[in-house]
Amino acid sequence: MSSCRKLFEQQNGFARWKCYDDIIKRLRCPKEEEYTQLLPSEDVICDTPIFACKFAQQKGNETFLALANEDGKLAIHDTTKKQEPYGIRAHNNAIFDLAWMFENMKIVTASGDHTAKLFDVANSDVREIKAFYGHTRSVKTIAFRKDDPSVFATGGRDGNIIVWDTRTDMGSFIGKVDRTIFNSHNTTAPPSKTRRKCVCMSPSRGSSAKSVTGLVFQDDNTLISCGAGDGVIKIWDLRKNYLFYKHEPIPKNKIPYGGSTTKNGFSSLIIDKDCVKLYANCLDNTIYSYNVGTCNPVPIMKYTGHQNSTFYIKSSLSRDGSYLVSGSSDENAYVWNTKQSRPLVRLTGHVAEVTCVAWCERGDITLVTCSDDMSHRIWRIGPEDLPENWEVVGRGKAEVLPLAPAQSKLKRLGEETVALPKKVIVSCKRCDNPSTNDFCQNCCSASKRKHEEEISNENKRLHTDLGPRRLFHNLTDNGSSNSELSTIVEEESEKKSHQPPTLNLPNFVLDGVAPHLNISPPKQKDQDWLTKFRIQRKFRRDFLDASASAPPKVAKLNPTPKKCSSPQSPILRFFKVKCEGHSCSSKTPGSSVLMSSPQSSQ
Repeated sequence: MSSCRKLFEQQNGFARWKCYDDIIKRLRCPKEEEYTQLLPSEDVICDTPIFACKFAQQKGNETFLALANEDGKLAIHDTTKKQEPYGIRAHNNAIFDLAWMFENMKIVTASGDHTAKLFDVANSDVREIKAFYGHTRSVKTIAFRKDDPSVFATGGRDGNIIVWDTRTDMGSFIGKVDRTIFNSHNTTAPPSKTRRKCVCMSPSRGSSAKSVTGLVFQDDNTLISCGAGDGVIKIWDLRKNYLFYKHEPIPKNKIPYGGSTTKNGFSSLIIDKDCVKLYANCLDNTIYSYNVGTCNPVPIMKYTGHQNSTFYIKSSLSRDGSYLVSGSSDENAYVWNTKQSRPLVRLTGHVAEVTCVAWCERGDITLVTCSDDMSHRIWRIGPEDLPENWEVVGRGKAEVLPLAPAQSKLKRLGEETVALPKKVIVSCKRCDNPSTNDFCQNCCSASKRKHEEEISNENKRLHTDLGPRRLFHNLTDNGSSNSELSTIVEEESEKKSHQPPTLNLPNFVLDGVAPHLNISPPKQKDQDWLTKFRIQRKFRRDFLDASASAPPKVAKLNPTPKKCSSPQSPILRFFKVKCEGHSCSSKTPGSSVLMSSPQSSQ
């Protein structure tokens, strides 16, 4: 089915057009859409890299783009109009992340000065409303609750996750903490045994705290987070109060690292609109997709092809969730079809690492990529063929990447088919017959049979210098002729096809020559005299109990009356005892002891 037919069906309401690979391949960034300065009104020689960029979510204003850089500047750019961005210096340190309020033209920023701030960006002006203090180190990530403009969460390098509510203390310029999750992504236990209730005065609680690098809300009471070093995605239930627990907080569910390398840190998290598919950028150059509806630890898809070596690289989803874009450390940005593991196109043009990206949710397809070359580019759908006067330097274009071997075949039913090249009829080089290749089918079959015969003859040859192979048969080199050896080899090759390959291997079980049978017995430990005495007494007690409880095996016919009392010792079974002081000659029951009369003393 062609793309035009799918587009018409979507416009008429018959189907939803989700696969538009051919249009994604036409992404272009013209010269006028490249911006090398965040706030052009300022007189600066060189700007700093941009760390965060996101489009607004208010209906009708989705084309407004928010940008924040390392100097703490916050800028608002309307991508539909060719005008300069406006903004202010919002923080005295770098801004690592920002988030738009739902259905509001307000922004919350996360900065390296340990604070988060709320700004109103309406009416072509940026005005600070409230500041939020609670973290003891840099604030790395921020996320709003889904469809709720009042509640948001922040995560920092101190390992803490703090949930804020902007409705508390409306008349105050300082925000109040709603709840806190301490040491959410620690690898070791903290040294302190108690936890302070006041968040503003709580210490970092040891150097084992790991940074929280990503936060997303799954629903009103479920928060998902990722860390920089533990390699675990944790799902928290916000209805629980984690402040009064003495031990480490236990999440509702965990998703372990799905790779096999030691680079198990995550740089960012994003979730689709249905809150089912979670995408996590990992430092092992892979983007993992999980089903958080079932919390299955096995990823449903792994997206590869880019490079991720820093925690500043982020990704973004299209408005329908069909395409994924991410930055990369190789100076490019990559776009994937979410049904394929290999990237569809590569966006070129930057000269440094591409960090944050954003996807507009309104109008035509619009992408934004930011790089460490202090520039950001706006990508739009361009002409199918580039004009002749298109300059590569200073401009960006989408390069189509080759598909994987499994994807190079025809696509599944319902998707576009790959156009195969037309076959050209040529003449065979041997027999001049018409053919699509250099040689016709008959010549190819004859050459193939000849090649197979040469290989079979080569396998039958014997290496007289090295002798025949002896891997699975017992051949002896005792001066036999080459003809006899060849006959033996042929017979062995015929038997080999009907016999298992392990037939002539040594059987350690039957032969009794297993390597573990030749080891020396374990050395006994030296025991002191008290331990030996205790073991002997225990052995004697157990033996007496067993002999008293067990009936005699053979009935005695002539029992001799006992004339002397002797200790019932098991040693008397094996030794003759000579009694002195009285004369008796009897055997103790159950023993073979000979009693003799004493000798008269002189």
